[in-house]
Amino acid sequence: MKIEKLESFYIVNTIKEHKNIKTDLLNLIEKIPTTELKTNEENIVHTDWNIPKDYKREYADYFFECIKPYMDKMSEFFHSNICEIHNVWFQQYKKNNKHDWHMHERTNFTNIYYLEMPDENMKTELYDILNKKNITLNVKEGDMVCFPAHWLHRSKINKGENRKTIISFNCDFYDVLLKWLYQLIMIF
Repeated sequence: MKIEKLESFYIVNTIKEHKNIKTDLLNLIEKIPTTELKTNEENIVHTDWNIPKDYKREYADYFFECIKPYMDKMSEFFHSNICEIHNVWFQQYKKNNKHDWHMHERTNFTNIYYLEMPDENMKTELYDILNKKNITLNVKEGDMVCFPAHWLHRSKINKGENRKTIISFNCDFYDVLLKWLYQLIMIF
């Protein structure tokens, strides 16, 4: 097997409405029953990951309404007619919380919205398996990042006193416009 080096990419959208929606989203998240997630790989103080999927998540409805224009632009970028979202969850990290290396299965892309990120050291890391090195995402609070879901990534141990809150979701872009695809093939 021959492996060709393919530079990694990720897409960052700065959510312009962040300052206007941050408090509303945090208030809606507070309505969710406090649920910790503790394993060898995860130590998360509050998440809705293990709450049944049919539980009403008002924050998710509000969040998706706010980011719809950004997801539409991403669909355009991928020349896709359909963006299907699978799953949504939030995670809050306090001091000594973490989410170790993992990937997301059965989806093409994972997305992270940094609702609270008061410290630069709280940025998500990707692992570049070809070059065997960590890549720290160039993101800030209010950004939403999208990257291939099979890439190993983690939230390092929060060594600070402040809380980090993210909203994450998986998605697929499909029904790619064939005219664009044929033009791309003709280039090669």
